[in-house]
Amino acid sequence: MSKAVRQIVRFFKRVRNRISSYYNLLRLKMYGVQCGRHCVIHGKLYVHLFPSAKVKIGDNLYFSSGWGVNALCANRRGMIYATHDACITIGNNVGMSSAVLWTHKKITIGNHVKIGGNCIIIDTDAHNMDFKLRRSPSTDWGVSSPVVIEDDVFIGMNCLILKGVTIGARSIIAAGSVVTKSIPADCIAGGNPAKVIKRISE
Repeated sequence: MSKAVRQIVRFFKRVRNRISSYYNLLRLKMYGVQCGRHCVIHGKLYVHLFPSAKVKIGDNLYFSSGWGVNALCANRRGMIYATHDACITIGNNVGMSSAVLWTHKKITIGNHVKIGGNCIIIDTDAHNMDFKLRRSPSTDWGVSSPVVIEDDVFIGMNCLILKGVTIGARSIIAAGSVVTKSIPADCIAGGNPAKVIKRISE
């Protein structure tokens, strides 16, 4: 492919991303989402918010969703899903790629947080542990407990953050980890289930 053709392709990708960002922000505002300044969402973001759900996004969010924007995510799209009376709060200067935020109660993400490609953050079991209740034709949400990700946390790609977890400020979660219990501040943690590997020193 010639240099001129590559430049044309890059130009049209930039235009496509710019248009998709305007479209995504418009959709979020139609859902009543409070968005801060300079929020950019490239690609096609799935959004499903129940009427009583609340989502608040701070300044300078960057969210890539599919379209190969982030090579680590290929064409996988991100999603924001919140059920009745659920709440998602995202701080300032947060970046994520093709992440899924699924809440039945509350997910709180602090400032300057980086969430790697294809991560899932979910505050509910989604289905009840009691098989009798799972037989119900209606949705059986099971146990829900808020998730908190504090300031300056870095979560590697393909991580799963489960209900009731707090990740302390400045901690790093290794790629591919399943976080089932809270992680203290200033730590590197990883594995399935994730455990503290070492402390981060100044």
